[in-house]
Amino acid sequence: MVYFCMESGGCIETKQQPQKEQCAYLTVCSYEEMEEYAAQMEISYGLLEQARRFGFAKYDSFENFDCISLEMQDFQNVLISHGSVIIYLEKERACFFTSQEEQVCQILRACAESLGEKVSLQRMVYLFLEAQTKEDEIAFDQIEKEILGLEQALITSQKKNFVAEIIGLRKRLMLMKRYYEQYLNLLDIIIENENNIFDGKTLRSFKMLSRRTERSYQNILNLRESVTQVRESYEAEVDISLNTTMKVFTVVTTIFLPLTLIVGWYGMNFAIPEYHWKHGYAMVILLSILCVLACIAFFKKRKWF
Repeated sequence: MVYFCMESGGCIETKQQPQKEQCAYLTVCSYEEMEEYAAQMEISYGLLEQARRFGFAKYDSFENFDCISLEMQDFQNVLISHGSVIIYLEKERACFFTSQEEQVCQILRACAESLGEKVSLQRMVYLFLEAQTKEDEIAFDQIEKEILGLEQALITSQKKNFVAEIIGLRKRLMLMKRYYEQYLNLLDIIIENENNIFDGKTLRSFKMLSRRTERSYQNILNLRESVTQVRESYEAEVDISLNTTMKVFTVVTTIFLPLTLIVGWYGMNFAIPEYHWKHGYAMVILLSILCVLACIAFFKKRKWF
C-alpha cells in the first residue's frame, strides 16, 4: 500500500498513512487489500465490489463521495485486459484500488513529477484519467496503416487472408468504440461535479479532455467506415472473380456443346450411312474440329472472352 501526500512543496510518497487533517492524499492498494482498507477507512466494501463489475468506464456520484470504475487500456492490444482500477473520491482524499498496483503508482509518480510544486489532489486525478487515452493516436495511426495495406493488397491483387484481417480490425475498433462511449459518459458526469470535488480550473481541463476524447471517438467511427469500405471492395473483388470463373466455364461448355450433339447423333443405335463410308471417321473428326474453331471465332468476334 502506497500513499501520495499533497503538500505545499510537492508530492511525498510514503508507506505510512497520513492524517486526513494534515494534508490531502492519495492511497494506492491492491484488490486483495481492499476489504481491510475499506473497513479501516469506513468505506462501503459492497459498493467497491459492485464497482468492480463494470464494462470499461463508469462514474457513480453518491452523497459526499464519488466512485470511478475504469479499465486500464493498452491501445496496442485492446483484445487483452490490462487491469482495472476503482477510484474512491472525496474532497481531500482519493483511494485507488487496482489489480495493477505498480503500474498505477508509476502513472501517479509521473503525474506528480509533471505538476511539481503545483500538485493537488484534483490535478493528480485529472492527469491519471488523461493518461488512460494518451497512446490512442499511436493505435489510430497503426490501424490506419493496416487499412491502407489492405487497400493496396486489393489493388495489386495480392493473395492475403482479407477476411481474418478485416474481422480483426472491426473487433478492435468495436472494443475501442465501446470504451470511448463509456469514457465520454464518465467525463460528462465528472463535469457536472455534483459533490464539488473538483475546482474550476480542473473542470475546464476535463472539458478540454472531453472535447479531445470526442474527436478520438469520431476518428474511431471514421476508421470503422474505412474498414467497411475495404470489406465491400473485397466482396466486390470476390464477386468479379467468381463471375469471371463462371464466364470461362460457360464459354468452355458452349464450345463443346456441338461436340456433345455429334456424339449423341452418331452414338444412336441406328444404321447410319456414314458407318459404311471409308472416310466417315475422318469426316466426324474434321466436323468436330470445325465446330470448335467456329465457336471460338464467334466468341472472339463477340469479345466474350
